[in-house]
Amino acid sequence: MDHAFSHHTFPATGLPLISALPHAGAASVQQLEQRGFNAWPAPRNAVAGDWLLRSAAGYTKRANSANALQPGATLTPQLLEHIEAHYARQQLPSIFRLSPLADGGVDALLQARGYRLVDPSLLLQRATQADDRQPGTDGHLQLDAQLQAAWLEGYCAASVHPHEQQLPHRRILESIGMRCAYASLQRGGRALAWGLAVLERDAVGLYEVLVHPDQRGQGLGRQLVQGLLQWAAQQGATHTDLQVAAANARARQLYESLGFAPVYGYHYRVQP
Repeated sequence: MDHAFSHHTFPATGLPLISALPHAGAASVQQLEQRGFNAWPAPRNAVAGDWLLRSAAGYTKRANSANALQPGATLTPQLLEHIEAHYARQQLPSIFRLSPLADGGVDALLQARGYRLVDPSLLLQRATQADDRQPGTDGHLQLDAQLQAAWLEGYCAASVHPHEQQLPHRRILESIGMRCAYASLQRGGRALAWGLAVLERDAVGLYEVLVHPDQRGQGLGRQLVQGLLQWAAQQGATHTDLQVAAANARARQLYESLGFAPVYGYHYRVQP
């Protein structure tokens, strides 16, 4: 039987932590969280109480945070100290990624300890549609099943991540054990947008969707995502999931126009 969620909201924005969608019960949230752990793996993992402690040398909060493993995950002050020490040994801050699986008291404890609330985000989902197999790109969409040096170099050059995070980024990507599609949308022999699709069971997760800062506003993001949705349909996926910052209005508008809808929200608490 599904755990009964209370209707939490993001303390900073009032956005719902979980939508009213009928399938967004505890079992569904837990399954979606597991898919995310598998599709975007952390090279180092440990379990403490109800929490999965993920570490990836600091590249992305998603891969360097404590995540609830089951509905009603609790946190005591003693366990919090243990988790803080775990990350301190790796010279990393203690970060909690709070999904609806976490008990409401966890957020209150972390707030009382001075943890900052950052990056309220949403998990969006879209059912595969009949016309997804139709080509949707004007430029040349290159899809590779394995990570290529040119893909990683192009993505890193266009992103805001510092150069020293390229190695941790590579290690995450090389740790993915699922079927993948590394996509780059090219025009005139130059890559202008990048994305990654990962097939996990019967669903695809989209990650690392990025358009070069100089090329935004031209519809390249839409073309790229449409190409990845085509790949997802070809793999027999029933759904496609992605995660987006709640404050990223442009990205949310794009995804919602393509049929993605919110399933639940989460946010981070970062050690002061």
